[in-house]
Amino acid sequence: MNERIKKFELTAEQKSRLLNLGLGSEQAYEESDIEQEKANLLHDMLANTLPVDTSVVDSLPDALKSLCQELRSVAGEPIGNLLQESQTDISVIKKIKDYAKQLGTSTDSRTKHDVTIVIYLAAIAHALLFNNEKITQYSYAELKHSFSLLHGEKWIFREFSRLFEKACQYCDNKSQHRNMTD
Repeated sequence: MNERIKKFELTAEQKSRLLNLGLGSEQAYEESDIEQEKANLLHDMLANTLPVDTSVVDSLPDALKSLCQELRSVAGEPIGNLLQESQTDISVIKKIKDYAKQLGTSTDSRTKHDVTIVIYLAAIAHALLFNNEKITQYSYAELKHSFSLLHGEKWIFREFSRLFEKACQYCDNKSQHRNMTD
């Protein structure tokens, strides 16, 4: 038995490496939890509809204003559906972009901020791919970089990952075309 114990004696360096491996796996679990939290929040936000335009609500009679929040289900398609449908009107895509931007800038939560960036950039990608319209001040090179970062995130749904991949290629083509014409 004493022979066996001697076989498992570790040097200080080996003990440190083993401890670091254990700590690393704990960090991996924490990162996995954060990714799952982001995926859940993204799912929830994509399932929501855009908020009802306040100018429309203000134009309603007082009796209907109070019912407006209860009637959110008639406000339109879920945001996720709108971002995946090629026929979604560009004005709706711009509203989604603005809504995501407003949510992202008004939160202190890093998770919510990351999720709203995904929705914000998905709206920009949609406008590029389906309307051939750039609805942002960011350059094609900056957009390509952002899309490529999001494309590799594990917590982003496959449909949106593909959208970012295609938008990345679109921006790359636009950048190359601009360089040729300059």
